[in-house]
Formats: sequence, structure tokens, C-alpha cells
Amino acid sequence: MMDRKFTHVLMAALAVHVISASVMCPSHPNCVCGGTLAIELNCNIDGRIVKINLLPSTYINIKCENTTTLDYSQLPKCANGTNSFKSVSFKDCPLPNSSFNDILMHIGVPKTMSLIFQNAKELSGYFDRKHFAGLKDLTKLLLSVNGIKHLPDNLFVDVQNLTWLNIRCNNIKLSEELFKPLERLETLEISHNHMTNMSSNLFSHLTLLRKLSLWQSNVTKFSKDFFTGVDVLEELDLSSNGLNELPTSIFKPLRKLKKLTLFSNKFSTLPENLFSNNKKLETVIVLNNDVKMKELPRSLFGNLPNLNQVYIQRSGIEVVPYDIFTNSSLLKNISFAFNDIEIIPESTFNDQINLLELDLSHNNLKSLHSKLFSSLVRLEKLNLCYNSIEEVSGSTFSSLLSLIYLNMEHNHIKTISSYLFSNNRQRMSISFAYNELDDLHMKLEYRFKFGTKLISVINRDSPFAHTSLRLLNLSHNKFQVAFDDWWFNGHEILDISNNYIQFLSDKGFDILDKQCTSKYKKRISPLLKEIWITENPLKCMCTNFQFINYVKDVLKTKVVDDTLTHCSTWTKEVCRESWAFTFTITLATSLTSFFMIVLFYCVYKEQIHLYIKKKLQYFFHQETAVSEEDKNIIVKYTDMDEEFVLKEILPELKEHKNYNVQIRCINNANNKDHLAKQFRTGTKESNVVLIIFSPNYLTSMYSHVNIKKIRGEMLKSKNTVYVFTDIGSENSIYAFLKEQRDRRSTILWSDPNFWSVLIYMLSNSTYKKKVRIATEHVKCSKIDKNEWMATDPFVTTTSDSPEIYTSRTVADSPV
Repeated sequence: MMDRKFTHVLMAALAVHVISASVMCPSHPNCVCGGTLAIELNCNIDGRIVKINLLPSTYINIKCENTTTLDYSQLPKCANGTNSFKSVSFKDCPLPNSSFNDILMHIGVPKTMSLIFQNAKELSGYFDRKHFAGLKDLTKLLLSVNGIKHLPDNLFVDVQNLTWLNIRCNNIKLSEELFKPLERLETLEISHNHMTNMSSNLFSHLTLLRKLSLWQSNVTKFSKDFFTGVDVLEELDLSSNGLNELPTSIFKPLRKLKKLTLFSNKFSTLPENLFSNNKKLETVIVLNNDVKMKELPRSLFGNLPNLNQVYIQRSGIEVVPYDIFTNSSLLKNISFAFNDIEIIPESTFNDQINLLELDLSHNNLKSLHSKLFSSLVRLEKLNLCYNSIEEVSGSTFSSLLSLIYLNMEHNHIKTISSYLFSNNRQRMSISFAYNELDDLHMKLEYRFKFGTKLISVINRDSPFAHTSLRLLNLSHNKFQVAFDDWWFNGHEILDISNNYIQFLSDKGFDILDKQCTSKYKKRISPLLKEIWITENPLKCMCTNFQFINYVKDVLKTKVVDDTLTHCSTWTKEVCRESWAFTFTITLATSLTSFFMIVLFYCVYKEQIHLYIKKKLQYFFHQETAVSEEDKNIIVKYTDMDEEFVLKEILPELKEHKNYNVQIRCINNANNKDHLAKQFRTGTKESNVVLIIFSPNYLTSMYSHVNIKKIRGEMLKSKNTVYVFTDIGSENSIYAFLKEQRDRRSTILWSDPNFWSVLIYMLSNSTYKKKVRIATEHVKCSKIDKNEWMATDPFVTTTSDSPEIYTSRTVADSPV
């Protein structure tokens, strides 16, 4: 309700300003007036561009563009001459020839409390007393950034009510008389000047001065009584002056000093008892010291009951005295960051029961004493990053009951004690990023006595198992497995990126099993808002998918840079166990399979029918099959093909123990035998004749026989297999017989599946069957005739001919 009333009042005030602006917008022949909430005048005075912005009773800003001279009497009257303005400023305008008061009266401003005059370009003239004549009500004067080098001693005689003066960024050499009229001055800003030889009485008349800035004023040395007379000074800035020493008693007159800034100087040391008389001191800042101080004096900040903040940074400190803060118990902020400290004494912070923030980052600390923080019961922020700490004992943080932020990044920590945060009940933000933690060192061992024995128990929980955190950052470590308590403890943000984690649970995440979901729903923290898991070699397994899906879909947790995005969509959806997806995939698979079966049947219809017929025929006639145990294989060939038979045919037949192999070479002397006798050699069912039927064999055996008779007898022959080999000269009769051969009892040597088909035909030669066997053809090794006969112990000569052999193999047949 109050906010609504305030809004209405503000809108009404703005409306009044708008109305006033529209009413007061002056008409001037050299200016164009505009603006909404404020008046904006663009004037052209003798070719000089002047812009004037004003808000009635509040401010007037006059800005000149590329103007070195200006007749201020030609400026338009902007105000009604009755209301005073809080501030009037001149930006990049030339010095007037008359008083600023005359200019203000001309433009309708009877009185102002603040005057600003700045010109980034060096002024052609100098400030004189006349410029400030008549401005008796002026309380603030800003003359900074003007490039002036001299101010007359009587410059401020007519503005004795000044309480705030800024003359920084000039090249002024100050005299003792300049500030004498300004007895009411409270703030003096004279930084960025060249005052190497300032008088010790320069500020002695400024008895009300509360704030003094000598920042970057080239003051290299102070006398011990330099601040005599400014007894009420509260803030002092002596930064960036190149100071290399301070007199011990320099701050003794400043009994009300509250804030001291000393950064960017060249102190090699600070004197003892430097602040012994500054009991009101609240803040001390020493930053970026150009020389290593190495060691601070004992009790430097001791016995200061109001001391609130101490910042000693980038100063090369190596040693911190144990009593540096003795009896200064109101400290709330201490920073020794960016130094070279290796050890901090145990009692350094003993009295700091009110300390809220402690920054020891960017040092060379290797260890922390177990009682170093024992008094810091109210400490909220502790920064120990960028040190060389390897281990933190369990009692180190046990007293930090109020800790809410801990930064341990960029150390060498390998082990964390199991009860490191057992006493802390705050919702902390903890970062152990960029260390050497791994799940092996996190198997924490508890020991307890049972009678006279010491019992050890390995606990698989992490040190954060009983702590609810806002942020837990364990990135850039060496974890291979995530701990389950990270998900259950109520952490809001968890960063485990840049580790070696393959599984998001050390228990296989059975919590996501359908039977266990209701049991574990309450265990997975609903407070988990954000997870960082990028740059981990997560496995594309269902346990990881189920976890990610659960925290995303059920807990609505943000998963930043999900590294499982590289896994296939199929794997993700299968692991999701979506009934719709499963049904869709099953239906699609079934339809595809059915379509492929139908397509296969249409393409290979005849072959399928033949295969089925052959199988049925095999089962129906199985009882008449001849046993292979007693089967003889008689290989017949002509003497011109003997080398081929011995090298290519016999070595392969040797490998089948079920065959009694006989070879019979037919020469030209025997080619006058009756044709019928030649074709009916294998009439016994136990014998199979294998004829190597080549052009040589045809010429030798049947040169005077009619081709029709030859083909007819070949068709009538039983238990005979013909191998057509293209050995010998071309023969048209051979080509005809090869083309018109009975495929049930003949085979081509060039057939890629020659041996598979031949073995099948020899095994089933009792029946005329069309053979289609698609097995891999294994090429036979070649062997010399004499070598083969010498190495085979079963070769014998039959009575029919001196060149007939019998061979029975030892190895089992693969067919």
C-alpha cells in the first residue's frame, strides 16, 4: 500500500516537472528548445555550439563543443530567477572573464549550492578570486581535470562556507595560505597532483576536515607532524605515492581515524605500534605493495577495539605474527590473499569470535593446524583456494558452526576426513574443485574398541553424507564413481564435471527399478536443482539413462551439458522402457520381418519347393540309404590325366575315412572294351565310380562311339559320378556332353563349391538328386604322385592293373 502511494506521489512530481519544463522553455533566437522531463536547449552563439540541460530547481548543465572563447552574456535565460538550484556545471567551456555568479544571475539562477567546472583541455587562463566572488552560499566546489598549475592564495576567500572541495587531476603546487579561509571544509580531494614538497602546516587550519585523499600525489615522504591540526580526520588515502617508510608517530594526532588506505606504495616494513593511538580505527587496506614486506610487526593490529576490516593483499608477506590481532575482537573481515604465507600460527585468530569472512587464498599454505579456526564460531566465508594443502584433518572445520561458504579449489587435497563437517548445520556452498580427490581415498575408515580389540569399519559414504548443501563442487578431480549420498542429502547444485565417472551410482542405481521407485523416491532429494556432469566418460548404460531421466522428468532438475548425448537414441529409448515406444518398435519389427519373409519366398519360391521336396524324399527313403562305412570309391581316369588326379583329387578324398578309395588308370590299349562294360562298372550299391571325364578321357575311350549312345549310356549309369575337367584339346562332342549333362550325377571342376557338392553326391549316389549345396569351397593341396604313394601307408595295388591303388583314410569325414 505504501509502495502504491509512493508511486503516485512520484508520478505527480514528474508531471509537475514536465508542466514546469513546458512552461519555462525559453524562446531565444539562437536556441532550439526541446525535451520532455527536462529542458534541452541547443544554442549557436557566434558559431559556438552550446547545449544546456536543466531540470527546474534541481540542476543546470552547460556543455560547450569545440569552444575556446565564449560570450556568456548571450546565453538564454533558462530559469525564472526566483528558485535556487542544487547544482550548476560547466563542461569543456572556457574560463569566463567575470564571476560565475554574474553568469548564473544572467541565466536566471539566483543561488546554487554546488558548482562544477571541468575542462579536459588545458585552460588558456587561470582561476582568480573574481571567478568565485558573490558565491557565499556555495558549499561544494569541483575544479578537477582542468590542467591548471597554480591557484592563488586568496582564491577561496569569498567561498568560506565550502565543506567539500575537489581539485584532483591537476598539476598544482599548494601553498600554506590556500586553505586557510576554508575553516568549514570537511572533505578535501587533491589526488593526482604533483606535491613533492608539501608544507607540514598545509592542513593545520582545517580543524573540521574529516576526509582527505592524497592518492597519487607524488608524496614520497611525510614529516612526523604532517597531520597536526586535523584531529577529527576519519578517512585518509595515501595510496600510489611511492612511500617507502612511515614515521612511527605519523598517525598519532588522528585519534578519530576510521579508515586508512595504503595500497601501491613501496614499504619494506611497517613500524611497530603504528596504530597504537588510533583506537577508532575500523578499516586498514594495504594492497599491491611494490616491495616484499615479508614480515608484519607483532601486534600491528592489536588493541584496536573498533577494528572491523583488515586487507593486506599482494604485499609479499611470508610471516604472520601469532599476536597480530591480539585484543581486537570486533574484526569481521580479514584478508591475507595473494601473499607468500606458508604457515599461520595456531593462535593467530584466537580472539576473533566475531569474524565473518577470512580470505587466505593465493598463498603457499601446505597444512592447516587443527585448532587454527577453533574460535571462529561466527565465520561465514572461508577462502583457501590456490594453496598447496594436501590434507585437512577432521577437527579443522569442526568449530565453524556458521560457515556457509568454503572454497578449497586448486590445492593438492587427496583425502578428506569423514567428520570434516559433522558439526555444521548450515546450508553451505563448498568447492573442492581442481584437487586430487578420488573414490578410493574416500573409502573412509572408522575405528572403535570392542573389548580389547580395535575394530575397523570401512564406510562407503562421502564426508558430505550428512550435510545438506546449496552447492557442492567436486569438478576437476579423479572420481570414477559417484557417491549415492550426493543425490540424497538435499544438495541444490552439484558439479561433478571433469572427472572419470562412468556410473552415476556406486550401487548400480537400483533405486530406479520399478519395484524400488516408491521406496527411494523420498531419498532422492527434491531440492536438487542443477547437476553438472560434463566431461565424464559416462557409459551408455541403462543405469545412467534411468538416473538422468528420473532427475529430469520427475525432479525437474536441470542437467547441464549431459555427456550422454553422444549415445544412440535407440539405446536411450530402450532404457526408458516406454510402453508406446516398445509397442511401436515391436510392431515395426514384426511388419518388417513379415515383409522380408514374403519377399524372400517370392524370390526363391522354386528353390524352397525343391528343398522341401528333397527333405521329404530323404525322410521317406532313409531306410534304403547305403551305409557309408562299406562304400568303395573307384576313381577312373585316362593316363594323360594322371597328374591331375594324384595332385587334386586323391589328397582330398584321403581326408574321408568312410571311403575305400581305388584308382584305375585306363590307357589307350584298353579303349576297345565294350561301352556297356565301361558305363556299368559301379553296379554294386556299395561301390561308387568317380570318372574324371575330360577331353582326353573322351578321345581315349570313345573316339569311335556315337555321341547319342554315349549320352544315353551316361544317363542310364548307376552309382557313377562324372567330373567334367577341361583337360586336353578342345572337343565339340565334349562341349555338347558338358552342356547337356545330367546335373544329378555330374559336376564341373570349375564349380566354386566343387568338394561340398561332390561329397554330397558320393554319399547319396544311390539316388538321382538335384544337388544345391552352398558351402565354402576349400582348395585342395597339391601333392606329387611319388610323395603321395610314399606317405600313404594304406596304398595297395589291385589284381586288375599294376596302377590300381586302394586308400583308406584315418581322419573323420567333415561331411
